[in-house]
Amino acid sequence: MTSSDHGAHHLPSVPRSLTLNDQLRMTSTSRHRIIDPHVHLWDPRTTPRQVSPLVRLFGRWPSLVERLARMATPQPLVDFVGATDYVLDAHLPADFRADVGHHDVQGIVHVEADWSARGVLGPVGETRWLDRLDDPPLAIVGHAVIDDAATLEAQLDGHSAASGRLRGIRDSMAAHPDERVHSWTEASRLGSDETRAGVAALGERQLTFEAWCYSNQLDELADLAADVPMTSIMLDHIGTPVGVGGPYGGVGETAAERERICDAWYAGLERVAANPNVHCKLSGLLMPICGFGYHERRAGGDAPSHAEVVDALAPHILQAISTFGPERCMFASNFPMDKVSISYEQLFDVFFEIAGSAGLSPEQEAALFADNAAAFYRLVDTEPRSDDGTGPADSSS
Repeated sequence: MTSSDHGAHHLPSVPRSLTLNDQLRMTSTSRHRIIDPHVHLWDPRTTPRQVSPLVRLFGRWPSLVERLARMATPQPLVDFVGATDYVLDAHLPADFRADVGHHDVQGIVHVEADWSARGVLGPVGETRWLDRLDDPPLAIVGHAVIDDAATLEAQLDGHSAASGRLRGIRDSMAAHPDERVHSWTEASRLGSDETRAGVAALGERQLTFEAWCYSNQLDELADLAADVPMTSIMLDHIGTPVGVGGPYGGVGETAAERERICDAWYAGLERVAANPNVHCKLSGLLMPICGFGYHERRAGGDAPSHAEVVDALAPHILQAISTFGPERCMFASNFPMDKVSISYEQLFDVFFEIAGSAGLSPEQEAALFADNAAAFYRLVDTEPRSDDGTGPADSSS
């Protein structure tokens, strides 16, 4: 079986009454329907997260919680987030729905996010919690320890039992040699034999591997992908090029250095894309770590214009589409992490303009915004529907 031969598993039926999908669809004036394949849902008050003790104890005083969180958090991690309120506040389906505005978001894929329950089966709790939400995501990418065979097997069994929505696993591999840039794990893990074995095991279960690394690690990811051709891999955030847009953590301090970062990043993407089992999320470039600095400007009341964001992101997004091909790319929000820099409405307005400039067919554009995500994550019940959400759209109109 090839990496594209996904199993015939089906998600539980999505209720048709007042779901997130229907409410968004009924208020949309968007150019294309969207299935957003990279959203984080959380609630620090009711679920185990690193910030949960602070929120539960001092949540009535948000400014105090923010000060305490900054004091207790290493500076590189504070810099990565950009503004702590985005991780201290809940981000539930209703919060997401309030952000999307005029866009036709017909469903989301949740990607694991800092669930901190202890024990081997601790990560399974996130999947169980998501599955029990009144308005759950269409699909779930859970967390598991990819390089410990026994732990991985137990966690995969637990995730699968907790929800039929499970589609993949992420074990964040992002690591950087500069200590001022936050590393999410040990740099040696991505290229280890144990990680290769774990990623191969995902393919045997028809699960995908969500690969989040920095651009300095893309060569290692390319080697990994070549060794596990039966596993479908999703490269998150186009490989997160630290400092490509401006200074960040001592990286990208000069225009010449940023040019070198960009050249190495593009070359790494070429190597990764040479493996047909790897797909790419067009997302995450507005995280503070990429260096554009829009989070600081937005906080200061000088948010970048639509045209400015298009000019900044278009070369990189178009390069990724050219490198992977439109059939292996998909736009994603990375909300609420990118919310520190841009609103959801503006972000997808930018994406639509960039896609419209790429010389793509209407079918290819539709694939970038919804169809590729539906195929990669094996979603059901994602056909376009009429404005009232009660049935398929009339193709004759």
